[in-house]
Amino acid sequence: MELLLFIWGIVVGTVFSTVGAAGGILAGFGHISLFGINVANSVKVMNQILVIISTLISVPTYWKQGRLIFILGGLLGIGSVIGAIVGSTLSYTYLSGLKAYKFLFGIFTLIVAFKVFHDVFVKERERVKSIDKDLKEGKERRVKVLKRSMKEVEFSFLGKKYSFNPILPVLAGFVVAVISSALGVGGGFLLVPFMVSVLKVPMYLVPGTSAFAVLITTTISMLNYIKLGAVVYWKVIFAEALGVIVGSFIGPHISHILGERRLRLLLGFILLGIGLKYIFIR
Repeated sequence: MELLLFIWGIVVGTVFSTVGAAGGILAGFGHISLFGINVANSVKVMNQILVIISTLISVPTYWKQGRLIFILGGLLGIGSVIGAIVGSTLSYTYLSGLKAYKFLFGIFTLIVAFKVFHDVFVKERERVKSIDKDLKEGKERRVKVLKRSMKEVEFSFLGKKYSFNPILPVLAGFVVAVISSALGVGGGFLLVPFMVSVLKVPMYLVPGTSAFAVLITTTISMLNYIKLGAVVYWKVIFAEALGVIVGSFIGPHISHILGERRLRLLLGFILLGIGLKYIFIR
């Protein structure tokens, strides 16, 4: 049992630290379907503990690699503080039954899967190719913030300029935190498409930025769940945590080898299977 927990922790840590999303979803699948934890609030808080461990390791790694927009992650985190408290409190009170929780968990997982497929095959295909080409040419990878104001944040990456309204990530952080905290996941599955599709952030920078924002959200949510009385099975968490630590170191390096598009495609198929299972096979 301990070995299986350790192996699954490696999977969770690797996936989350690679694409900055779905770590909490995979953790939830493991807690419910592999390890038989049948208390919804326990599943939620345990999912988030694993996500926190992964982000604590992966965020510094991404920072060293120049793959984190600190100001954007901070704005998302600011919006998430209240959202995390609201989401976890409502979920603890009104979504404590495992059957209802699994159904909603499955719906959101399925939505995420289709979003991943859409981005891979349609929306971001050419942009990812362009970024990969610039990286291979050895251009400067560090993000440089050029402008900060209440109306606009501008930064440069690989010789190109990008900008966004700072109000958008604050609002998005709040909404994502409410949803992710209610489901007991990290929220990267919503933050990633938001940053890519709405803010037009290069995919190369998204996983690290997402992980930083998720660290803030999940920490607040996890503490609130424990304060409300959610039970944590610490023996299970300890074994999984060791695997998550290993996987979190592996993930950022795997993304360089396999490429972002392939990893996202694989993740899409995994999420599709989990979503269908929890919606139709409960």
